[in-house]
Amino acid sequence: MQWLLLNETLDLQLVSEDLRFKISNSRLYSIRHWTMDYGLWTIVFYILTTTLANAQPFTRYSYYDAAKQNIKEVYQVKDSVSNVFNGRYISYFLNGNIESKGQYSNNETAGNWEFYYETGNVKMRGILQKNSNYGVWEYFFEGGGKSMEGVVNAKDKEGEWKVYYESGALKEIGSYQINKRVGLWKTYFEDGMLKGEIKYEDNVGEYTEYYTTGKVLAKGPKVGVRNFGIWKLYTEEGFLQAEGSYVNGKKNGEWKYYYPSGKVSSQGVYENDEPKGTWKYYFEDGEISSSGDYLGGKKNGYWSSFNNDKSKKSETIYKNNSGEYREFYPDGKIRVEGQLVNGKSQGNWQYYFQNGKLEGECKFEDGKGTYKGYYPSGRLQTKGEIENDVRIGTWEMFDQEGKLSGYYKPFYDTNPALTQSITDLAKKEAAKPVLVDTKNNQRTSRYFTPKNTEYLGVILAGNPILSFVGSMPFGVEFYNQERLGHEFVFEGLRDPFFTADDNVPQGKTFSRGYAMALRQKYYNPLRMGMWYFGQEFRFTNLSYSSNVLPPTATSGIITANATEQKAEYGLMVGIRFMKNNSGDGITIDIFGGYSAGYRWFDSDPFYSNYFTDVSRDKFAHSIRLGLNIGYSLSFDGSGRRP
Repeated sequence: MQWLLLNETLDLQLVSEDLRFKISNSRLYSIRHWTMDYGLWTIVFYILTTTLANAQPFTRYSYYDAAKQNIKEVYQVKDSVSNVFNGRYISYFLNGNIESKGQYSNNETAGNWEFYYETGNVKMRGILQKNSNYGVWEYFFEGGGKSMEGVVNAKDKEGEWKVYYESGALKEIGSYQINKRVGLWKTYFEDGMLKGEIKYEDNVGEYTEYYTTGKVLAKGPKVGVRNFGIWKLYTEEGFLQAEGSYVNGKKNGEWKYYYPSGKVSSQGVYENDEPKGTWKYYFEDGEISSSGDYLGGKKNGYWSSFNNDKSKKSETIYKNNSGEYREFYPDGKIRVEGQLVNGKSQGNWQYYFQNGKLEGECKFEDGKGTYKGYYPSGRLQTKGEIENDVRIGTWEMFDQEGKLSGYYKPFYDTNPALTQSITDLAKKEAAKPVLVDTKNNQRTSRYFTPKNTEYLGVILAGNPILSFVGSMPFGVEFYNQERLGHEFVFEGLRDPFFTADDNVPQGKTFSRGYAMALRQKYYNPLRMGMWYFGQEFRFTNLSYSSNVLPPTATSGIITANATEQKAEYGLMVGIRFMKNNSGDGITIDIFGGYSAGYRWFDSDPFYSNYFTDVSRDKFAHSIRLGLNIGYSLSFDGSGRRP
């Protein structure tokens, strides 16, 4: 035992050179055989025990470069021979920032460890015991905010885990058991609204995803975090939008997309999230609107699209999603031509009138360009920016003399020569997203977000029957984006309506006047029409009269008068029945609401006692019920759909 202790001390190189000189081989041999004299043994034993009591680990360095200018690691070892990691450990990035730091014990990790981004911010931290994670672990975004946290037991996630947005808002919460998801898991939008929920059994469950309004967006099974099996997607109005299968989190097999009516709008096959083979797109009546093939997820070969009357609308011969696009008038004459590169407009595009003269031109770079439109005379008519087939920014307008006549900002592009003609329906449908990206689910109002190929119309409405209750309404509503309406209403008010002023019985109050209202309606489609909620600003001007015989009168009957004005704000709900939610036709509007505001009343004091039945309260309020019959007309004839 004494020999082993002495040998280890020498290996640690902690014995002085004097001690090495004094101890000869013969002495070592005699010690091993218990023949050392008592005095020398006492001295050696004292030196060895003192040295071992003060021994410290060795600190070592490794470098990125041979010149040893850039430190890679600083670590401690137990001794100089075996290189057993024991003690403090720090590794560095090439820029000098710490990459990781922690402790080793007998070549195994121990205690708290931290790992960093190259910028210097913490990446993750927790306990590493015997090279495995244990206890609570925290993970961070590079910007510094926490990304997730939970308990790890020998590399297996256990118990409750939380996932966060970079803003710090909770994104997902649920429990693990031996690294498998169990029980109820919930995901949230960044504002805290519920985004989705799933109840797992052995890491498998049926997931339901929601819009920000709480309506169902999608349903389907998941294994862990990956979609599998048959999934169905829905519009916010509750109509089936698409359905198809997932394999290992990616779309595979046949997928179908639908119109709100339930008719198929497009169908084709996916392979590992990429469209493959022949895809077909349909009008709502079932006729093909466009078709073509995909190869490696990109359009390839001959693609064509058609108008409702089955005449050819466009054609392109693609190679890896690139090719020359041509669009036609119904008589076959060229309307638009240009080059597509990776699905985006590139180079010089030209637009033509039906007589062959140049209508406009645009030089594109990766889908962006400045469009110039011309009068038939060739003079500049309009100028503005196009990006991804949509007009953006402020556009300039010029008169026939070439002078700047005005500006306009296109919130919704209705010119078919600049939208539908630039990109065929197939291109738009193929780019349609299947699931909402969690990063992009911001709470923006759908009512003010335009969609392509929407019906835009004006609705004229009224109801002569209401004249029997003292009102003759007439309204003009601009029906925008199939979700938003702005209506101006004028009402002629008479009570009694069909009786001349002179024929109203003596002493009976009668009124004459008008009301004007501005209404904003937010529509939500139903199978039999559109229900809506809205608001209105209303102004009413009324004159009250009464045919009376004054007490001091020496002659016949006179007419006493008083006036009233009201300014009110109100909320309303209603339903508009339509022959076609997205087309021309008869409409019936039934609504109810409540409004409140301020009243001004004025009368001659001499005659005020004749109008005691008229309210003088400055606070004005009323419950409103209405029914109007009208007709919807499209702006450009696009509403005349089959």
